[in-house]
Amino acid sequence: MKLLQTLLLSIFCGFGALAQQKISGKVFDEKNQAAEFATVALLSAKDSSMVKANLTDAAGVYHFESVNKGRYLISISMMGYQKAFSAVFSVDQSPVTIETITLKTSSKTLDEVTVTAQKPFLEQRADKLVVNVANSPASVGSTAIEVLQKVPGLIIAQDRITIAGKASVSIMIDGKPSQYTDMNQVLKDLPSNSIEKIEVIKNPSAKYDAAGGAVINIIMKRNANLGTNGSVALNFRGAMVDNTVVNRSKNDFFGGYSPNFSLNHRKGKWNVFGSYTYSDRTFFQLTQIDRVIGKDEFSNIMMNPGDAKVHNARLGADYYLDKKNTIGILLTGFDRSGSNNSTAITKVFSTETKQQTSQFETLNDQPTTRNNIGYNLNWKHTFDSTGRELNVDLDYVQYKLKNQNLITILDNGLRRNNSQSVDNPVQFLTAKLDYTHPISKDSKLEAGGKMSFATIDNDLRFYREQVLDTKRSNVFNYKENINALYVNYNTSFGKKWELQTGLRTEQTVATGFSQVENKNVLERNYWQFFPSIFLTHKLNKSLAVTTSFTRRIDRPSYQQQNPFEFQIDSLTFTRGNPLLKPQLTNEIKLQLTFDGQPFFALGYNNTNDVIVDNAPKQDPATKRTYTTAENLATYKNYFVELNFPIKIGKKISGYGGNQLIYNAYNANYLGGTFDQSRVNWLAYFNINAKFTNKLSMEMGGWYMTRSQQEFLTLNPLGALTIGLQYKVLEGKGKISLAMNDVFYTEKTRGLIEYQDINLKYFSREASQNLRLGFSYSFGNQKLKASRSRQTGSESESNRVKAN
Repeated sequence: MKLLQTLLLSIFCGFGALAQQKISGKVFDEKNQAAEFATVALLSAKDSSMVKANLTDAAGVYHFESVNKGRYLISISMMGYQKAFSAVFSVDQSPVTIETITLKTSSKTLDEVTVTAQKPFLEQRADKLVVNVANSPASVGSTAIEVLQKVPGLIIAQDRITIAGKASVSIMIDGKPSQYTDMNQVLKDLPSNSIEKIEVIKNPSAKYDAAGGAVINIIMKRNANLGTNGSVALNFRGAMVDNTVVNRSKNDFFGGYSPNFSLNHRKGKWNVFGSYTYSDRTFFQLTQIDRVIGKDEFSNIMMNPGDAKVHNARLGADYYLDKKNTIGILLTGFDRSGSNNSTAITKVFSTETKQQTSQFETLNDQPTTRNNIGYNLNWKHTFDSTGRELNVDLDYVQYKLKNQNLITILDNGLRRNNSQSVDNPVQFLTAKLDYTHPISKDSKLEAGGKMSFATIDNDLRFYREQVLDTKRSNVFNYKENINALYVNYNTSFGKKWELQTGLRTEQTVATGFSQVENKNVLERNYWQFFPSIFLTHKLNKSLAVTTSFTRRIDRPSYQQQNPFEFQIDSLTFTRGNPLLKPQLTNEIKLQLTFDGQPFFALGYNNTNDVIVDNAPKQDPATKRTYTTAENLATYKNYFVELNFPIKIGKKISGYGGNQLIYNAYNANYLGGTFDQSRVNWLAYFNINAKFTNKLSMEMGGWYMTRSQQEFLTLNPLGALTIGLQYKVLEGKGKISLAMNDVFYTEKTRGLIEYQDINLKYFSREASQNLRLGFSYSFGNQKLKASRSRQTGSESESNRVKAN
């Protein structure tokens, strides 16, 4: 630990200060009154590039602190007034006071001006793809996992999110610890009206945690304008489904509602913000599994309806001590309660006579509660105007997961009652430090470190007829410490070349103690290195090509290493594996962009010790089927991606894209070799039509041919979504209506055929649904003044999964 602290200190010391001065001035309007909240920009006299920006106060006064020597000019802009400039001036040894600037009324009235600028749906930046979904009519009333289906190249099947060419994906929310546990579950619960944009970072640099093949960062809406402002929203959703196959109604209704409220107040040195979202909904999953074991064929159909009530709140404050120091605190809270009441009917047939030999029914009542509270304390110090700054984050997050399964088996008039309960408290403590040091106007150095500590207690109790079954009950205590250091260098040389290269090293120390075995079943202590490099060449004004190499790690989730069984029904269960090792992935990629948009890419990645999350096994004696996580395979992936813009006149725009994907798995398993590869095609599009200044429409869809996902061969899959949006109340309000999965084609079908395993899988949910939403923004919506925070425990939270 002393060595780590010494290394951290050595990275951030020894940089000299620059000579700087202060600039101040005043701005008046045409009536010679103070122009409050005018935007003031400090421009370089050499090329008019912006150096700094600020706002005037109530007296029309503005200040710029710590300005380097040089020649500058001031630009003033304010709605309803003409843009104004100061004379060019020099900053040398003394503070500079600019002559008062008086604004002139614009000759154009606001009624004559129509603002049509809008962020493009896709923005390809050097290290990530930004998907702006905030104004998407088709996203109204949807959940986060439904919004993610709009992201090019993302594949969502069996509640699993994957990206072409990536063995795994890490989900972040606001770049900080998600206040949740099971990310798949929270993405289903998180309303889309609270999402601003999505960042897809396919090749994270050394600055990011090495865990995860790719990073999806969901940026939540946060109205952080000056003054007091906020928003309210209310969304409804409903689905009518024919569920007569499981003896329910032909018009089986599932739906819900979700109100949302946010408020921000920024004045003087304080910025206080908060938000609250509530969701109340019903849902279902219908699953059918047909499997052959020996001379018996088991046909199981399970209807799993459920309900969830979710509260999600956050409260924070930033205090600007002075021009160089800002401290902040953020509290997040999440509470989910609900239940699933599944009914499964299993029919047994003889494979020889095809006659039914028996039938039994399994009832599974699953009340579940999950809640957490997280605390973040942060400090930002700006050394000077060159961009040299230090960010420090301290996080403490506590989860509480409780899950019960009350399993009743009805077999030939006999009734058997089993139950299991899981109590799973989790605690994280992280400390993160990031330092940025510009070396010149064309290059900068980033460095930092992180320490994280996790404690997870897993207490599972299994009862047969209210009698504790000690063989299926266990207490597993897991502790983990990860220490990391990184350095990242960015530079541009010539006029056409840009380079970003970095190195991250991480130490992992982990122990797992089983109380049943009364010993540590897991002990690890190892260091690993993760290099990354990105080289960009600008071919001309529009075209640029980037070549990259990255190395990433995927550690087993905490529950994957938990050694005890978790019962699903009388013939199906899952089991953890404390001997799991992390999997490592190396990737090379070539990408071509046109006007900053993703155009063409090809890549290859190779993963060793692949963690197959649901490796299937069967017990012929008991007829039981179960899955467990194992390091089974090597995984190779090749992909080619082609995207193109769609533009029809002035009112219709969008994008389309294709990916050709080759997946190959090679695994030694169950006494044989699983050697399976497949080429599949993924196509997607999104079109926006603006009929009037108030009315717009969006249509998007995707289609994927047959694909290979570990042992499961998935049949073709796709969906189409249409949405309308109408602006009311002078543009501050929006009414949206959307239809998701118009043709109800988002149904998962798959097949596993390997050794003695012969299994067919089918699943569907209420994916075809109608959604209606209203949102309204109030207060000042024009003058931006905020900062975004990225805390330090996102990778740890992503590894917590609910049972």
